[in-house]
This record gives sequence, C-alpha cells and structure tokens, in this order.
Amino acid sequence: MKNNIAKLLFVFFEILLIVPVPAFSSLPGRPPGGDEANLLKHFRLVPLPQKIVLAKGAGLACNALGSIFLEGIARRPVLQAPLSTLPDAERPGEGVLTLRLKNDPSLPASREGYKLEVTARQVVITAKSEAGIFYGCQTLQQLLEDARDQSLLIPACTITDFPEIPYRAVHLDLKYHLDNLDYYYRLMDRLAAVKVNAVILEFEDKLRYRSAPVIGAENSISIDEFAALSRYANERHIEISPLVQGLGHVAFILKHDEYVGLRDDPRKDWVFDPLDSGTYALQFRLYDEAIAATPNGKYLHVGGDEVYNLGRSAASRKSGMTTFQLQMYWLNKVCAYAREHNRIPVFWDDMIFSLSGLYMSMHDTHTPADSINLLWEKNAPKIEQYLHLFPKDCIYMRWHYTYPRLQGNQNAVNWLKSHQLKVMGASAVQEMHPMMPRNQSLFNPIKDFSWVAVTHGLEGMLATAWDDSSPHFETFWRGIYDYAWLSWKYTDIGPDEAHAAFRHRFYGPALSNERFEFQDSLEFLMNFQDTAFVKNSTRITVPEKIDLIELPGSELPADVWRTVYRNRVNLARKEIKRYETTRGIIKDNIKLARRNHYALRLFERINELQIYNAKILDLLDDYAGETTPDGRQRAVLKIRSAADGFADLRKEYEQVFSETRFLERPPGYLMDDNYDTMLANATQTSSDWMYLFELKMNVKLEAWLKSMQ
Repeated sequence: MKNNIAKLLFVFFEILLIVPVPAFSSLPGRPPGGDEANLLKHFRLVPLPQKIVLAKGAGLACNALGSIFLEGIARRPVLQAPLSTLPDAERPGEGVLTLRLKNDPSLPASREGYKLEVTARQVVITAKSEAGIFYGCQTLQQLLEDARDQSLLIPACTITDFPEIPYRAVHLDLKYHLDNLDYYYRLMDRLAAVKVNAVILEFEDKLRYRSAPVIGAENSISIDEFAALSRYANERHIEISPLVQGLGHVAFILKHDEYVGLRDDPRKDWVFDPLDSGTYALQFRLYDEAIAATPNGKYLHVGGDEVYNLGRSAASRKSGMTTFQLQMYWLNKVCAYAREHNRIPVFWDDMIFSLSGLYMSMHDTHTPADSINLLWEKNAPKIEQYLHLFPKDCIYMRWHYTYPRLQGNQNAVNWLKSHQLKVMGASAVQEMHPMMPRNQSLFNPIKDFSWVAVTHGLEGMLATAWDDSSPHFETFWRGIYDYAWLSWKYTDIGPDEAHAAFRHRFYGPALSNERFEFQDSLEFLMNFQDTAFVKNSTRITVPEKIDLIELPGSELPADVWRTVYRNRVNLARKEIKRYETTRGIIKDNIKLARRNHYALRLFERINELQIYNAKILDLLDDYAGETTPDGRQRAVLKIRSAADGFADLRKEYEQVFSETRFLERPPGYLMDDNYDTMLANATQTSSDWMYLFELKMNVKLEAWLKSMQ
C-alpha cells in the first residue's frame, strides 16, 4: 500500500512539473498568504519595488477595476491594456483606480517615486509627478498581469517605491543595421514597462542628414521620423538623446571622398583632425540634425573614445600640443557647442586614463589593491597637470564591461568625483559576440556596476548594446531586465534568481521554474560554434586569416586526424546532447509562453543553426573511423546531406531574423575601412558575415566531397 501511495505521489509531482499551475498552495482566486517574500514568489515584479507592506483584508481581482479617476492630474498617463480601456470615473470609490498627483511629504523624494495602495475595492496611486504616476501604473500592470495569468487575487498591500539611480538609459546602436520603425516604437513600450527612463541613440549613418546627405545611408531614417519616435518615447517617460561619434569612431564620415581632408591620418578613416576648423563645421551640422531628431533629449553624447594615434595631421604636429591637449581641445570645442544648444555633453572617459598610463589598472585582476593605489598616486599628477582643461559641465562616462568593482575602476570614479566632475557609469548587455550575448547576459558586470553607481552616487547609468557583430535586439532582453532591476534597486541577488524573474515577467509565470532556462545552455553552444571549425581564429572581429582545421584523408591521414581532433570531436558530441536538451526546453517555452513568442522563435532558429558545426565534426570523425570503402561512402553521403542542409538552416534563421530587421545593405553601400574590423563590417552582403567560418568551411568541404566521388 505504501509503495502504491508513493508511486501516486511521484506521478502527481511529475504532473506538477509539466502542467502550468500556480507554484503555491493557495487555491485559485485567493491571494497568496504570508509575508512579502511569499508574495514575490507569485508576483515577480521587475524592477523590484523598494518596500512592500502587506495589509489585512481580501485581495483585488484582476478584473475588479472598472474606471479611472484623475485627481490633480490634467491627463491620463499612457497605459497598456487593460488599464488603457477603462473609462473615466467621477469620483474615487469601489472598482476605481485613482491616480493622485499630490505634493505629499510622506511620498518618496524622487520625482519618479510613488505609493501604490491595493485593497479589495480599489487601487490608489499617489505621486509628486506624472513620472511617479506612470511608474506606479507599470507596477500595477505587472500585478494585474500576474493575477490574471495565475488566477490569483492581488493581496491587499502598500508599495512605496523609487529608483536609486536617477538616469537609467539603454543604448540603441544603429552602426550596422536597421529595424523597421514599428519595432522601435514597440521597443519604447517594452523599456518603459520595466522603468527604463532614457535611450542613448547612436545614429552613425542611419540618420538622413540634410546638410550632409552623403553620410546618411540610402536606407536611413528621416529626422522627422526619429523626432516622432522621440515624442512617443517622451510620453512614456523615456528621454532619447543622441550619440554622434567624434573625435574617433568616425569611419562612417571619413570614408567618403568629400571628407578625406578632415582625417587626422590621411591613411585612416578613424579619427578627425582636431585642429581643422572643417572638423567642427561638419560635426556641428551633424549635431544640429541629431538634436532636431531627438527634440526631448537633455544630453548630447559626443563619443571621444578609443582615439588611437591622435596627432598625425600637419596642423597637430606643427602645434606642439601633446596628445592629451589635442584630445581636450576637441572636447572643449564640442562641449561649448552643447552648452550653447542647451544640451549637457556626455563623453567616454577612457582616453583620459589611457594617456596617463592608468587605463590598464581598471582591468587588472591580478595586482593587489594596494599596488593599484600606489600606481594611481604615481600617475595621477599626469592627469592633474591638465585639470584646467577639463570642462566642468560635461558628464564623464566611465565604461567597464567585465569587472567594474576592480580597485582601478573605482579609483577612476573617485578621481573624477574628487575634482567635482560629474560621472555616469556604463555597463553592457552586449559586447561584441555574434548572434547573442554571452556570460549569462553579462549579469555580473551589470550587477557590479550598479553597485558602484549606487555606492558612489553616480549621476546615472547606461546599458550599452554594441552593434559590432549586430545580433538581433531580441537577444538582449534578459540583460536589459537585469539592468532594469539592478539600476532601480540594487539587490544582492544571483543570476538564477534574476533570470527566473525575467522568464516569469517576459514570457509568463509558468516559465519561472529553473527547468525552463535555456539561454545559459545556448551560450555554451554558441561558444563552441565560434571555434569549432578553426584553430586559433576568433569570431569577435574579422581575423586576418581564417585558419580552418584539416579534413581527414586529404590533408591528414584518417587515424592521425582522429588523434589530433579527438578532444574537439568529444566536445562536439557533448554539445550535440546539450543542443537536443536545449531544443526540447525551447519548445516547452514556446508551448507555455503567454507573450514575446518572437524572441523564442529567434532563439529556436539560433539553436538549430549553431549545431551545424558540431554535427559536421561528428560526421567527419565517423568517416575517419570507417575502415571499408562502403562504410566510408555511406559516411560521405551523410556529410554531403548535412552540408547541403546548411543553406536551409541559414534561410530559416534569416526568415525569422528579418521579420523586424533589414538584412541587406543598400546597393552600392560604401563599407567602413576600420582598421579594427568589426564582424558586421566584414562583408558587403549584410548576412554573410554571420557565417564567415561556416561559408569558408563549406567551400573546403565541397572540394573534399567532390574528390571522394
């Protein structure tokens, strides 16, 4: 009898793991009991509010609100369904959502703070500003969504909330790609839902410049269209500010014959000549138009990073100015422009520390902190002799994408602040990896820089999303949710907890269980794909030479090949098993997800595409292990079938990828001549760069297969 009961219980719990029922003991329609921690198991709010106090009494049903009453507020905030469909009420009361704008001293001091009170009969959101009202509504939207998805009542409670970092921006880098405009509008809605309040829009050549039409790509977006997007974002309390690259990173300008004369080094399109008046005449015209395209922005990001070999022009050599002086001369000129146009300049700060011998201390993971501090004591005077050149109204953006808590990075922040300079931090949700971000969506760097920002009282944060290898923006959302949480409220959480909340919020509550995690596995698979066909090449940037592995028989005897590549083949077979598991998890996600199915379909296609490399290695080893002509011929046919299938894998991936993103460059598009060639700048055909190693290996395989006929 006991064995039968045990078997029944085992089957019951197996069903619980499969069927998407609420993961708690409360009956449907009842609020989860207990404390705040129990509440947050079922209502996973992103970002996490500062304070939740549960109250006595019945909870609120997800359909209990029938109207909205505005108190002290002129117009409704922009809302999503179901709140957007509610009619106006004449007074507060049962079934009413009251939005109360009030200068109440009991409210959080932040202009984005709010208080949200839930009872069985009504909801009241009180704030000092429209931004606070809006963010209170975002929290309510999430509560209603979770209540609906899990057949729960929202517990009676009071939420008091505010951000710890005032400026929380996400980077939209259009360097090598464009999505359709509708995607950018939906992007603003999704960022606003997790309380991101700013976007830094890096135009490059995707803005249709009126005064310099040759710079804007043929498929660029007009100033008026970007301005409309900016106004749409502003209604959702997202401020869009432009980033127009200079002094360096200006290949998109200096590649054109019209502007070759403005190069600091005539052989390179990377850096402007800082002493040529034409540099500023052109750059200021571009600023004018970028500002017109972002009418609600407060900042002008001027770039200024990675300016290598500055001072090559005749004017620079003749001037006798040091590299540091040239850099700061340019910075003061562009900051003066920003000041005159009511924008606050933002500047990447790395060259300040590079030119004083301190940059590598920010990335040194081995040297003890005391030794790092001694280095700073020695080298800081190299910067301080130029302190009079530092514009005081500039924001110095301290970027670090790996270990921002390192002593050197904190020293840089402290040095800037100690000289009354304003500082923002920049982490990343994507660096340079192809197809998708890695390292658990850069969770730890995001968390660590959020800690630095809160601890050191920075002006704000930016989550960069670099387009150097141009993955689809849909692959960035997990990192963006991490950033949205940690920049609003720094919490000492691990990636598993944060990513369970992400899956819950982004896809649906049924997927919060750890068995639905697939991105970490897919990252491992992608890491193997990056190097499966090559010996030493990296897929981060375009290698000077793609050193493909040998093929068995033609280049290495079969038995030697099996010995040389044994470890690689074993790893390929391990990754094939990982792929199969990941494939099943993604399919389960697709079945149970309530929203954002497009992202899941994109990940599904990435998974199917990336395993091609491992399967080819597996089949090559099978061929090398065959000892009879018939056996080898069968193995050749299998390799032929797999190689012929690559075109379909690519097509299926690109069909999903291009539902929002334009894959092809305009006819006659002039490529950048970057000397640190980025992957997405590698080929004239917009999508070929994604498969540089695979396409080259397929050419080699084709010749090998023909030799076997």
